[in-house]
Amino acid sequence: MVRSSGVSRRVFSWMNLALLFGAAGCGGPLEPGTEGALDAQAQALSYPSGATRTVVSRRVVYLNGSGAFQAAAGFEHFRAAGASDLVLNNIRIAEVDAPSAREALVVMSAGQKISSSGHSSGVTGQSSNWDASCDGVSCPNVTLDGRSLAMKLDSLGWFPRGRTYLSVVNDSNFDHLFDSDTKQRIVNGFSGWLQAQVRPETRSIYLAGSSRGGCLMMRLAQALRANTALDGIDIYVSSFDGVCRNSQGELGTSDSKINNPVRPFGTLYGAWATDLNAQFPRRHRLNLFHVVGGQEVAPATGIRAFSGYAGASVPSTGTNLDWGWYKQTWVKWKHKEIGNPYTDPSASEQAQAVADTIDAHLTWLDARLP
Repeated sequence: MVRSSGVSRRVFSWMNLALLFGAAGCGGPLEPGTEGALDAQAQALSYPSGATRTVVSRRVVYLNGSGAFQAAAGFEHFRAAGASDLVLNNIRIAEVDAPSAREALVVMSAGQKISSSGHSSGVTGQSSNWDASCDGVSCPNVTLDGRSLAMKLDSLGWFPRGRTYLSVVNDSNFDHLFDSDTKQRIVNGFSGWLQAQVRPETRSIYLAGSSRGGCLMMRLAQALRANTALDGIDIYVSSFDGVCRNSQGELGTSDSKINNPVRPFGTLYGAWATDLNAQFPRRHRLNLFHVVGGQEVAPATGIRAFSGYAGASVPSTGTNLDWGWYKQTWVKWKHKEIGNPYTDPSASEQAQAVADTIDAHLTWLDARLP
């Protein structure tokens, strides 16, 4: 795949200037004894916003006129994977661009909706009231913010316009509390649906997700990379404080916590350890990037992001990782700030939060695309 346009390597010259003039990294107050634990991080180039777009988000299973559940056209793989219709009815996906020729597939997922209201996302671009227009079949007026990862990437044109399939998952219903079997059926549904979009000319797949969406995209990447028929396709994954359930060993997570080395003083930010080398035995043409803060999503629940580690033992405090195929960067931001840096950080910190999250992923992707 050859990129048609883009900001290209300008980012690195801007990063060098930032270092020369002492621009702040993602730091924040360190816990005692962790000074110097991480390399200094430069603020990434502020990528231009894309156009705001209005899309239709469809339920993958809906109630037809006879009152019976029915698979939506193009989403039959979800029902075939065996999850219950009541679970699948809440999964809503907007196919933003669906050309017949598909050199690249791009799928992005918001985090879990945990209340009756919607869920805003700096990844997909949906607002907190995105589901206000939803009926039993679809959500016809979902607006995607131009500042989002999805719309910034769309405007950059790194994946060729008119030859890239782009979907945003507004609600994956990949509930943290579901049993392991239900979760596996949901993953299988996503995997079958996405693989059905592959064409002979497909060369790249890019997946991105925040919170539970980040865990879903990592698990989806596992399924895709395990399929040898896809070995000719590059797979890229962006995880924003991805949350997997450690009590179920989801994505190999355990009860061992790795402390965040740049956590704000007095906090307990950290992440559940997972041996990602064991989780991804096939790493050919695989590129993963995880930005992690590790704030507990809800107090006293134990729900927090994952962290990779290497070696015989789990470290008590983490470090930034770069194994070539897997990169991980620790940040000081709260869970919601990582998921949507445009709405949750204070105005004075918003630019840095965007740089450490949305733009950091674009910088990483830019360096790896051919």
